[in-house]
Amino acid sequence: MVQDKLQQLELERAEIKKAMAESHTTSKISANIEQLKEYLTFNTLTSEMLLRFVDKIEITENKDIKIYYNFAQDEGR
Repeated sequence: MVQDKLQQLELERAEIKKAMAESHTTSKISANIEQLKEYLTFNTLTSEMLLRFVDKIEITENKDIKIYYNFAQDEGR
């Protein structure tokens, strides 16, 4: 009886932890979306914008440009 209750509580604990992790991820994505909305009306790209949203920029020998965005990493976590 006690063992069953402990197992039930462990399951509930795991569900709560999972929900908290999902909520944290959702709030990070929401924060990124809000900042993107603020920057959508910009006329000039600022260093603050670049640092906030771009992780790195690579330029190949063929002069191809690849941009790695910070928020793309958040989605995969």
